[in-house]
Amino acid sequence: MPDVFISYRKSDADRVRPLVEHMRAAGLDVWLDEGIQPSTSWRAEIAKQLNAAKCVVAVWTEDSVDHEQGSWVMEEATHGLNRKVLAPVRLDLVSPPLGFGEVQYADLAAWSGSADDPRFQHFLGVVQAIVRAEPIPVAPRPTHFEAPGIKLQGVTMQNVNIRVGVRDEDEEEEAPRAERSAERERPRSNFSLSMLITRAIGIIFPLIALIIFVFSIGGAACSAGNAPAFLCQALDSVRQPAKP
Repeated sequence: MPDVFISYRKSDADRVRPLVEHMRAAGLDVWLDEGIQPSTSWRAEIAKQLNAAKCVVAVWTEDSVDHEQGSWVMEEATHGLNRKVLAPVRLDLVSPPLGFGEVQYADLAAWSGSADDPRFQHFLGVVQAIVRAEPIPVAPRPTHFEAPGIKLQGVTMQNVNIRVGVRDEDEEEEAPRAERSAERERPRSNFSLSMLITRAIGIIFPLIALIIFVFSIGGAACSAGNAPAFLCQALDSVRQPAKP
């Protein structure tokens, strides 16, 4: 009786082998259809191993989620789902096929192939828990920064300082000189028609208002006899057109 039955597409065989090797190295008895002996009915052998396996691992990839190419994988995954021993794993950035969306998969789309990878270790723990009929372990929090689908192999980061916020004075002094020189040399136009009109209006309107105020107040004061004589004479001379 195998511990694990691997359901996968033949086109993904090379990518599935590291999974099988690491699970076997962890002590699990893993079966996949590459072990079918000659003259054996492969259909009957697959059904036998599928029914006997304690855990069914369905490998979701671009090929296996295709309803035409991956029909066998979906059928075998359905068998594991009905028995409640299904442990899906994703090797490509794909969504599970219709009917498997509610079953959480292990995301190894960015897996480098290392057995020490925390994502693989969690997947291995899930498979072991299903085989032993134990509670499923909780996924650990990410301990690294890696975009999905991007595999970083042999990359280390040391003495890296990341600053977020306002730059200090030293950083301001280190600004590119070319940028500052270009800004200083940028031609500036001192003439603007709209600005000239705005300033003219700002001068003319108050002046007109002042003249109207003087005429109205001065005329009223002259009529009442309260204004100086020279002011009344000046107002009269402005009001009366010059004689020819």
